[in-house]
Amino acid sequence: MLRRPGPVSRGRTTRRNFLRGAGGIAVALPFLESMQQARAAGEPTLRYLQFMHVEGTLNDEWSPSGPNNAMVLSSILSPLESRKSDIVVVSQVANEAGAAYGENGHISNGHSIFTSAHNTFNNAMPDGPSIDQEIANRMAAPTPYRSLQFAIGGGNLGEYQAIYAGAADPVPSDTEPTAIFNQLFSDLEVDPMLPATTIARLHARRQSVLDTVIGSLDGLSPKVSAADRMTLENHADKIRALEMQLGNEGQAGAGCTTPMLNLPGDYDTNPYGSAWDANRDDVSSRVLIDLMVMALACDLTRVGTLQYTNYDGPTFPWLGVGVPGAYTGWHAMVHDIPNMGDVSVPRAVYTWYMGELAYLIDQLAAMPDQDGTLLDNMLLYSTAEMGSGATHSPYDLPIVLAGRVGGALQTGRHSPQPGRTTGDLYSTFIGLLGLGDASFGAPEFTSGPLTL
Repeated sequence: MLRRPGPVSRGRTTRRNFLRGAGGIAVALPFLESMQQARAAGEPTLRYLQFMHVEGTLNDEWSPSGPNNAMVLSSILSPLESRKSDIVVVSQVANEAGAAYGENGHISNGHSIFTSAHNTFNNAMPDGPSIDQEIANRMAAPTPYRSLQFAIGGGNLGEYQAIYAGAADPVPSDTEPTAIFNQLFSDLEVDPMLPATTIARLHARRQSVLDTVIGSLDGLSPKVSAADRMTLENHADKIRALEMQLGNEGQAGAGCTTPMLNLPGDYDTNPYGSAWDANRDDVSSRVLIDLMVMALACDLTRVGTLQYTNYDGPTFPWLGVGVPGAYTGWHAMVHDIPNMGDVSVPRAVYTWYMGELAYLIDQLAAMPDQDGTLLDNMLLYSTAEMGSGATHSPYDLPIVLAGRVGGALQTGRHSPQPGRTTGDLYSTFIGLLGLGDASFGAPEFTSGPLTL
């Protein structure tokens, strides 16, 4: 279920600190001035997106070779070759929380991969929020959705419930493309005088915000002294200038349009039910990536998760590599990787996941945004729930970062981080996004931010 933010509490309001326009729109005059200064300084609107694939990777074939600043990508990372200058490959990071609660490698790793927090033994629910929810809380963005979570492979997350608002408070994910599209982008209003789509309504509402405030100023002007009238006129001039300057900041970006939902005729449009077919994940993946990118471009949210959820039974027919072969399923095949003489089949699957990541990066890079593209103003984090699916190892996670985070992240590098943890990595994310200094996760699993 797509979650909207809760009501915003407001303190005492007077003519000195706000003017309210139509529809309850309120703009605080000092805030407008600070917004103007921030825009003039070129501060970008930043986003955070995490991308989780499953069953680890082939650790021996993951890390780049060569100098860290001139990395040579491995075969599994080869789909990212054209985006090598936009990424940082981070190696040797461990999810120590998953190691501490290893009674079931899928549960302990899947539930703690984004939290770096203690799990309870009985239900493996973590004691703290996942990093995406912590970032959403700190951003407190004025968007329709505080975060979006899309699951590719089915919505019954079970062992792979990875997103938590707080201690033992799981956040559900959405899986069905048509339902997501209808919720985010289709006509949700019955009034024919209103714009037809969510995007159009956002444009119309945001375009009218400053107009309604200026109208309030005009109505107030005859009731005040000449000196106050001059002050109000100055404010009105500033607001008109701000309307010209704001551009895309905090609003739907230049690339925001209502997306096309192109599903093949034989695609199961109700994958929540027993007829869910994980063997169409190639279709689901691209559609949900496209919807997530457009949701970010349209400022429907600034925090998101794309998570592949089916680790057990997919056969990846679009790859034509013969999964599961003689095994009972993909999961069983992964467990036997150490005994395989030829790992070309699992290599093809792990490479496919990186191809989907490359597609996501391409879409972000193609989407215009303030002073560049979405990718320029983004922190994109890709990982699996474990390093090795064969052994359920929480060590040496296959991590890729992408985006320049408004200039805060130097890309095009390999960054080995021996002995460091996901808690350290997530503490680093908070700083990169300009959300303060923080130590994220349980203290036992965190020693401080990384130098990437």
